[in-house]
Amino acid sequence: MQRILFLFLVLTLCIHSTFGEEKPSPPGPPKEGYYILTYKNYGLNLEIKVNGYDVRDGSSNEDSSGQADINYWIQPDKNKIKIRLTERKSKQKENTGLSKEAEVKLYIGQKGQFPDEGILLEHFQWPTSTKSSLGEWTEIELNPPFIPPSKLWTQAEPISLTKEKETSAIEFAVEFTKTLNTKDPKKILSIIQFRAQDTSEVRYYPFVEADELKSINDMTKAIGSTWKLDTKKIKFTLLCNNQILSITDPKGEPIITSKKGASIPLYLSWIGGKWVIVR
Repeated sequence: MQRILFLFLVLTLCIHSTFGEEKPSPPGPPKEGYYILTYKNYGLNLEIKVNGYDVRDGSSNEDSSGQADINYWIQPDKNKIKIRLTERKSKQKENTGLSKEAEVKLYIGQKGQFPDEGILLEHFQWPTSTKSSLGEWTEIELNPPFIPPSKLWTQAEPISLTKEKETSAIEFAVEFTKTLNTKDPKKILSIIQFRAQDTSEVRYYPFVEADELKSINDMTKAIGSTWKLDTKKIKFTLLCNNQILSITDPKGEPIITSKKGASIPLYLSWIGGKWVIVR
């Protein structure tokens, strides 16, 4: 009888302990991290835009897979990811017997993680998870759980692209090219200061001026004063709710290039009444 009472007492205590424990709360959404797009495409061309920025321009006729950190382009409120698949324009009918497919995923990852170890936010898969036809854009609206740290979105004014604005942007590009050809790291840094500091914050690493100057100095030693600005044919594109102006040639390539094959993209914002390099 005593043994039965003892077992009953132990069982009662176990039951009380089990039901008395509080269940742990599920983890909330992350408050920082890296927005990473992963993609792959077979037998089709893949084009991806994030708030107007070309992650992939869709011109390659090759199968591919890769990833892109898009923290630089995530802005407050709604973000738009646009995806388009097109048939390949090739004289040779390749992949005729192979399946045509594509996949794009958006993750939030943390430092040291592989992208697929992060939190999956969006998943596009063709042809299984979308009804979009080839040649049509699929638009995904993203309300991000957090915004990467950046001063850009509170300082950059919406740009109204007038002829005067276009002219002043080209004048800025001319002066920037001249400054690059001085090979003076301090002068160059003075023009790209906002970009250097803000993109460091977006990537969660500290901005160290001495390191930035060294990096610029290394670049000028390798390239020299061979930077050239091509203004014959220019394409102006507004990105990120018209807060960033991209300046390229008609094919989307940078207009500032060097003899050694290097190039510098131009992403400008209108801040405090002047053009500023921001990305």
